[in-house]
Amino acid sequence: LFRNAKITIMKILPISFGILMLLAGLSLLISPEIIIDYIENNQENTSLYIFAIVVRLIIGISLMVGAKESKYPGVIKFFGYLFIIAAIIFTFMGQDNFQHIISSLVSTLKPYAPVSGLLGMAFGGFIVYAFTKKKN
Repeated sequence: LFRNAKITIMKILPISFGILMLLAGLSLLISPEIIIDYIENNQENTSLYIFAIVVRLIIGISLMVGAKESKYPGVIKFFGYLFIIAAIIFTFMGQDNFQHIISSLVSTLKPYAPVSGLLGMAFGGFIVYAFTKKKN
């Protein structure tokens, strides 16, 4: 009973993340100002910095732990490591450097929001696909 519950949870977290990535990508395609304005208006907020770190850790750990339940365990584990490394880098860079990077990235990438949306949707779709198909 508990083993099956673990497997289900190890699939639900990555699938939920994938669905959120699909929705965020769709938002960047249809109405990019929703996400971009939120980031611009809250980049100096400590909660955005903490959120960026905590979410990356949770996603990274869930991808690494659940990788064996996916169709592409090596790729999923690699993405898990990337998310954890990003969380560690954000932690050590500090909030001031994080704010500086966010402000420069948002202004630079704003015209490319639709492309970012397509990439986000592709990544989210891949994660959902990898965890909804049976491993061969």
